[in-house]
Amino acid sequence: MLLAAFIEPKVVRKEEDLVIFQAVPAYTPFLVISSLPINPGGLQRLVILTPENKMFVRNALAVTGLLAALTQAAPDEGRASGHKLTVYWGAEDDTTTLDDVCNDSSYDVVNLAFLSHFFSAGGYPKMSIGNLDGPSQAQKKAGATGLQDGSSLVKSIKNCQSKGKPVILSMGGATDYSDVQLNSDAQGQQIANTVWNLFLGGTDHKELRPFGDVKLDGVDLDNETNDGTGYLAMTKQFKANFQKDTSKKYYITAAPQCPYPDQSEPLDVCQLLDWVQVQFYNNGNCNIAQRGFAKAVKNWSKGIGSGVQLYIGALASGADGDEGYVDAATLNRAVNQVKAMNLPNFGGAMLWEAQLAVKNGNYQKKIKANL
Repeated sequence: MLLAAFIEPKVVRKEEDLVIFQAVPAYTPFLVISSLPINPGGLQRLVILTPENKMFVRNALAVTGLLAALTQAAPDEGRASGHKLTVYWGAEDDTTTLDDVCNDSSYDVVNLAFLSHFFSAGGYPKMSIGNLDGPSQAQKKAGATGLQDGSSLVKSIKNCQSKGKPVILSMGGATDYSDVQLNSDAQGQQIANTVWNLFLGGTDHKELRPFGDVKLDGVDLDNETNDGTGYLAMTKQFKANFQKDTSKKYYITAAPQCPYPDQSEPLDVCQLLDWVQVQFYNNGNCNIAQRGFAKAVKNWSKGIGSGVQLYIGALASGADGDEGYVDAATLNRAVNQVKAMNLPNFGGAMLWEAQLAVKNGNYQKKIKANL
């Protein structure tokens, strides 16, 4: 797991075998570290392996706080802050395969769409991932007929993960096709445990796991019900469960609507997440290139806190009938506008949806090139 710390030398002073770059920030995917001591040698870049690997660049020392921070930092999927592109896949007919998405260098993270219902047949969730088969025999036997046999995607998920690209399960979607409303904190905790066991690092009900022994890399909250009841408790339970499996890093993210704040994805939830990919479409005044866009971006950046990354969510095509699509040139101008704000937590952009992007002249490549 590599972390790249990019350093631009400024004023330095010599201390034995070290040169300290004064107040020079080194950026990792999810945190900022200042005053990083390194051996000089004219280095412009320093690559540090995480402490877990117990390997560092020769004579490169870091303060105790840095080492502790690196232990919690992201693996090499996290490109430099502000340069990442996430995408949703699975909601269309998907002539664009998951392997196509994983092999596309434009993308850094893939969101599987969707786990659409929290409580379905047999009390288990319902999946609505396009082109997957129905339930497996074990799922049918347990009455969990809303689950899907995802064995056909196992190889593709492993392909993505081998390239350092997290594959995250998105839960929710448009309310016409989903039901992820919770009635209580207890229900939120229950769902967190169920999803943990079925898709992530849990070990209960192994025979029902849609993707077998493959562990997805986290969950994305796409609640559009205008009711955030139970979501804070669910988020806390997910994070507690993540601590049970130290073999990998898990993420929890959200995709709120751009009107600030979003009742479906309350701020106290968003402030606990790894990143928030705000939907700057289907929402009128705060859509990309609209009058309220810049204000909404600033509000979200400040509201979620500097420790949570902010992604600009956009439509990759206007073909689906959604409102707020802009062409690549317009989206790139909007991204550049956000870059100019010098926000402490700008992470990049999010696209809906992978197949739509391909059919729209490989829209994603134009966006990634600008990031």
